Amino acid sequence: MDYGAGMIQAFRIAAIVEAITWTGLLVSMYFKYIEDRHTDGLHIFGSLHGYASAAFVLVALLVRKEYAWSNRITIIALLSSVPPFASVIFERWAFRQRRLTTPIARG
Repeated sequence: MDYGAGMIQAFRIAAIVEAITWTGLLVSMYFKYIEDRHTDGLHIFGSLHGYASAAFVLVALLVRKEYAWSNRITIIALLSSVPPFASVIFERWAFRQRRLTTPIARG
């Protein structure tokens, strides 16, 4: 597997993991704030989501360099880590728009 393909795979995994941790965080918040049941889930998924979001941002910055994303695309990618599940939506959009298919040529 070449470096560019590995970056795409890492970006996709980071987007999916970030969305999964969003799900855990939202479910945990529901149980704590709506059901009024104290669980450790909020602490666990809050921490996991923080790490997953940081990983997504890091991988997005690496992909930006590899695929020569514009500042606009990069800002959209970084902002997609904020709303729930937007990282996966951005990843799918970027792939369809061929933003993840042609790495820059290496000398």
